[in-house]
Amino acid sequence: MAFKALWLAAMVAGSGVAAEPGVPLATAEPALREVTLTGFTRARAELPLATETAGRVVAVAYDIGETIGKDGIFARLDATFIELELAEVKIQQERLRTRVAYDRREVKRHTELARRDHTSASQLDALEQALRDNGYELQVLGNRQKVLQERLLRTRIRAPAGWRITRRNLEPGQWVQEGENVGAAADFTTLIVPFALTPDQYRTLTDSDHAGLRLHLPDLKRDVVASIYRTYLGFDPVTRKIAVDLALRDRVEPHRGGLRARLGLRLPERTGAVTLPSAAVEHSHEELWVTREDGQRLRVILLGSDQEPDGEHLRVAAPDLAPGQRFRLLRED
Repeated sequence: MAFKALWLAAMVAGSGVAAEPGVPLATAEPALREVTLTGFTRARAELPLATETAGRVVAVAYDIGETIGKDGIFARLDATFIELELAEVKIQQERLRTRVAYDRREVKRHTELARRDHTSASQLDALEQALRDNGYELQVLGNRQKVLQERLLRTRIRAPAGWRITRRNLEPGQWVQEGENVGAAADFTTLIVPFALTPDQYRTLTDSDHAGLRLHLPDLKRDVVASIYRTYLGFDPVTRKIAVDLALRDRVEPHRGGLRARLGLRLPERTGAVTLPSAAVEHSHEELWVTREDGQRLRVILLGSDQEPDGEHLRVAAPDLAPGQRFRLLRED
């Protein structure tokens, strides 16, 4: 009788009957592995500084590492001759304005005389022509003044306010040519960290971005909040990876480039392994078994274990094992 009872129990276990009511079950979750990527902080943008006109440097306002002020002037070139030309144009303009005012009075006076036939029409025409010519000459001087003012502005080598100087290639007294590269400024108000990711890593990163990304800065021994700043659309056929820039949302000091930043991503195991509570895995004859919800037993291979808040979980794999399947808990932890 005892043998018959054992045989019937074995037939029921192998036939796939549903679990009895009240039998605790666990759902297999995808097994994850931790991948750590390391990048370095850098400025959000960098701008080369170049001259727009040739001249001698008379002053350099900022050195490497200093922040550009509100006026945005990095250096000044000698503008003596431009200022002298501008002063001469203003004198000529004043002379012509006086002449135009006189011509306008003369035209008005001769117009009244012409109505009474006290002057000739040709004399009135000559005065009107002189008034027009002087008016045109005044406009030409106005355009020349604008050109000189623009040349004067271009003797100032400018950089965006709030940016920091990262390179300086000029000194007072130095002669520079038009278009010469004399330095560089960078925007460190937002620090970014570039990474090159595989498609799986990028997919995990975008999913994590909604929940909140964090980067670990080993040099500062702290974690900071980050987010995806931009994703490059180009494709690198050599690495076959996607270039992504992450932006630090927390203020860090020193605010500079070159700080190490580590990004941790939890990716699914390539083996297709799953995690189950240790109570769902049975040890029998130096082999490991799990029991499906319908009672069928499946031999699995142990890949590792993790300590979760609700207890120990085992990473196991088998050909017919997949996430989402439900298994019986064989014992209590």
